[in-house]
Amino acid sequence: MSNGNGEAQVRQALSTFHEDLLTLPADVDLIDSRLINSLAFITLMQNLIDASGCEPDLDAVPIAKLRTIDGLVEIFFGSDAPAPQVTQ
Repeated sequence: MSNGNGEAQVRQALSTFHEDLLTLPADVDLIDSRLINSLAFITLMQNLIDASGCEPDLDAVPIAKLRTIDGLVEIFFGSDAPAPQVTQ
């Protein structure tokens, strides 16, 4: 089950690298297809952490989930996403 708002936020974060990523199918491998490089990937992760307000343990996430829009939505905005961090 996809979180529509989460998907929109992932797509918006990707669009900073290239506008065509807004219409990319959600199951395309972003790395293998060379749509983003390693530096862009690191920037994308930080942008998603900022957008979601949570920082998942990326070492515990299956690598395959880090490679697609669907996977990123699940990690950062899905029901299993960590609760946003509250700063005081």
